[in-house]
Amino acid sequence: RAERDGKPLRIATEAEHLRIRQTQPNLTQSSSISSAADDPVMRFSGAELSSNMHINANLAYGTPAPVDTQLQSRVSETSEAKLHFGDTMGNVWEWCDDDFHPLEGFKVHPLYDDFSTPCFDGEHSMIMGGSFISTGAEASVFARFHFRPHFFQHAGFRLVSPDAHA
Repeated sequence: RAERDGKPLRIATEAEHLRIRQTQPNLTQSSSISSAADDPVMRFSGAELSSNMHINANLAYGTPAPVDTQLQSRVSETSEAKLHFGDTMGNVWEWCDDDFHPLEGFKVHPLYDDFSTPCFDGEHSMIMGGSFISTGAEASVFARFHFRPHFFQHAGFRLVSPDAHA
């Protein structure tokens, strides 16, 4: 694709994934969601997420959908179609270019001390957005997960072209 378009391409970073997500009309309030009680995947069934928010999570379907299925329905509903990206939540996890790392202020919980810290090793890549089979906290807008790239996780990736002016 890079050769065809004449642009360098790479996998999106965590920050880019979050920024892309903010352009989607179904998730524009995601930056204002401050608790699990406000999180759409904690409030709605898979069928509701699919029909109301165009998100294939919480078992809305038993399989990933073609990446443009939900995008086509959004395009017909808005005049700002050029700003929309398909499937930033649900459908398949997205690999990010970042290694898994602690967020600022991270503290190990004494009852669950071996989930994240062993994976701050430079060998675990970030995955974001949840998949069609993700439910609850795994599909949350707050979810940040990590796996070594050779594990199958119902994952895909998003290519971005770096800004030449950055």
